[in-house]
Amino acid sequence: MLYNLTLEKMKKRPYSIVPYNPGWVSQFEQIKNNLLDVFGAKALDIQHVGSTSIVGMSAKPLIDVLVTVRELKDFSKEKEEMNSLGYEWAKDYIEPNSLLFYKTIENDQKIENIHICAEHSPKVVQFITTRDYFRSHPEHTEAYRKLKKELYEKFSDDYPAYREGKQAFLEETERLTQEWLRK
Repeated sequence: MLYNLTLEKMKKRPYSIVPYNPGWVSQFEQIKNNLLDVFGAKALDIQHVGSTSIVGMSAKPLIDVLVTVRELKDFSKEKEEMNSLGYEWAKDYIEPNSLLFYKTIENDQKIENIHICAEHSPKVVQFITTRDYFRSHPEHTEAYRKLKKELYEKFSDDYPAYREGKQAFLEETERLTQEWLRK
């Protein structure tokens, strides 16, 4: 049975923010190997993205993975295989014409997000360039780490408020990333 759920990004759900864990790299590698088995040649690229991909960054212990494909069509076989590995899926979660596979543990806490995007999607560029900007700017990484800690201390039981509190910083990061790319 295939599960296609409508996820609410701003749903009140349990979350935690933890210090950077070097083990996230090996977790990503294991996930990547599983994804290569499932997606095969359809996966043009598989990248570790999000906060767990940035050394020194505090993060939700949630591994974000970006799988770039030529186009999003006929993934029924892959959906079945991912479901058998314990993933649920949602369509158009981060942008139209995208797929998200995710795993949760008790209390509906997500531990993996597998973003499937077409190769020319603006989200592919955004995921990778934002990650690379943080990796290249440790002072910005530190500022974001501190902000996340402050927001979590203030909103540990209110995930929507936590996300909302990060929004201005993330918009500024996007602007700085674009400026950095133009140099």
